Amino acid sequence: MAHRLVIVKVMTVNKPANHVFDFFSDVKNMEIGGAINSVTKGDNDWWNFDHIIAGKGRMKIIQVRDFGILDHEFVGAGLEWKVYVRVVPNEEGSTTTWTFMRPDGLTDDQFQEQLKGFDVEVNNWKKYLEEH
Repeated sequence: MAHRLVIVKVMTVNKPANHVFDFFSDVKNMEIGGAINSVTKGDNDWWNFDHIIAGKGRMKIIQVRDFGILDHEFVGAGLEWKVYVRVVPNEEGSTTTWTFMRPDGLTDDQFQEQLKGFDVEVNNWKKYLEEH
């Protein structure tokens, strides 16, 4: 069986998990990261947006607050991907993890290239959350 490349990104902030969960529950707030803009509510819990790399896309969030689950389904640029997102308490703050699994249609190199800018988004979200 072939492997599927997995990349995990982590953000730790000095805000409680519920605060961070609420922030990421509103897809409009993800614009603060800098990679998506023009976010609008679509049909059936889908959100529409423009992505700086992938172009027009759609996203749906599957939420289970009690477990800090904010999984994302993305559709755009001819790809479909799931990102497994967890927000967990961490002493006086919280830690958010994004687990990305390479979607079909991308090579490992293309996948890594697509995620290079995500660190900038994480830094922008962290700065915003810690200031608000």
